[in-house]
Amino acid sequence: MSSPISKSAFIKSEQCLKHFYLYKNHPYLKDNFSKEKILIFKRGTDVGIFAQQLFPDGIDVTVGEKRDQQLFAQKTKVLIESGQSTIYEATFIFDNLLVMVDILHKTEHGWVAYEVKSSIKITETYVKDACFQYYVIKNCLDNLVDFNLLTLNNNYVLKSELEINSLFKTTSILKDAKKNSEYFAHKTGNAKLILEQGKIPDIKIGAHCFQPYDCDFLGTCWKNTPSENTIFSLGKLSKHMQFELYNQNIKNIEDVTENATHDFLKRKEIQVQITASKEGQEQIYKNEIQSFLKTVKQPICSLDIEVWMPAIPYYQGTKPFQQIPFLFSMVSENENKLETYSYFKPIDEDNRLAFLETILEKTKPFNTILMYDKSLEESVLNQLMEIYPTYKMDIIELKNKIVDIAEPIQKANYYHPNMNGNFTLKSIAPILNTDFDFNALPIQSGITAMYIYESLLLQTNSIEAEQTKAQLIEYCELDALVTIEFYKYLVIKTA
Repeated sequence: MSSPISKSAFIKSEQCLKHFYLYKNHPYLKDNFSKEKILIFKRGTDVGIFAQQLFPDGIDVTVGEKRDQQLFAQKTKVLIESGQSTIYEATFIFDNLLVMVDILHKTEHGWVAYEVKSSIKITETYVKDACFQYYVIKNCLDNLVDFNLLTLNNNYVLKSELEINSLFKTTSILKDAKKNSEYFAHKTGNAKLILEQGKIPDIKIGAHCFQPYDCDFLGTCWKNTPSENTIFSLGKLSKHMQFELYNQNIKNIEDVTENATHDFLKRKEIQVQITASKEGQEQIYKNEIQSFLKTVKQPICSLDIEVWMPAIPYYQGTKPFQQIPFLFSMVSENENKLETYSYFKPIDEDNRLAFLETILEKTKPFNTILMYDKSLEESVLNQLMEIYPTYKMDIIELKNKIVDIAEPIQKANYYHPNMNGNFTLKSIAPILNTDFDFNALPIQSGITAMYIYESLLLQTNSIEAEQTKAQLIEYCELDALVTIEFYKYLVIKTA
């Protein structure tokens, strides 16, 4: 008999049976996890362990044991029979289906299971995998009376000591689970049949490759699909739109004809990409960009802000996933020479007021503050305005100076074929200067920066902490540098 089917494997079978088969039989073909995904997984694990405090004095069946699911299931059974009231990672195997539930707790009415999610929202996928777990556990444990999802409470505000019972929200999925028991019996049966066939299912690529999650085997299934100049390199098209074209044998951008009948292909932001790809050169709408550039008033600087969004509130007065600014970098030009300034907030203290005062002071001499996609920065400034209302007018003055240099791209007035459907600052950087290489940095994204900053909470080596700080500043400064260089590039191109 093959190894048991876990809830993760089952969710993959729901997404695509080929994904499921490869996951079970050819795991060596799996794509490497990105650094961001690894860090997100770690946060989920950390929140799950933290939630154990809701039911203290439990026993974790995986502690001190080798990774043996049969052993975990046997240990769980022994603990239940011995009267243990709280079990972490309680493991059950039924009909070759495997469940390891975060928390199993005995009440006067019977057993209640809890699955912890490091999220404030409950998704359809969360409910489905919880129902799968209920189906398996209920067939092993007659007196399972409820199954709950534990999510973080977005309305909780940290005051004095952390109140863990208020931090988490409890949502029962019992009604859904009972209603869909036959569904899981049928679907798991289909999954087992796929494994018994002993061959990889012949399933073509489609929008399902990305829903509800990106497939673990994109590198395998998509290996014969070029990454450039294809329909899939058209940004601002949904996967369903891309596959609508692909399934009509319109697979490359050059296959798109002028008399194409698809309305979504007629949008300016799509047309500019098609033209750039076919002509092999950047597209510049000079008049529109010149009008935009007139909104920029000298002297100017560029600004980039990095935020930390801890799942568990760390500072007084904050909520789960609240944006905590910890670093800003700005670049200005003085006598044709670029000058850079960065402010870094240590993680051990809530110095957001000092952060705000510094950013106000440093940006005050400038008439225009350039940003690339200002949404995050404006959100941070709006939150700071709520927290420190005495600075409201100063913050409004700063916000009125902001010019979003992403606007020409967002309005399809500028596009370069090398962007390949990617509209981020990182796609623009090598167009401006081949030395602007985010991929060469230890930290390559805002998500990674957030988690690396959080790692400073556990950092005891001062030298390594300073190195981490330097890497974070290096990333933020490159964002600010590329932002101002893109402005200068547009000025030259439209002169």
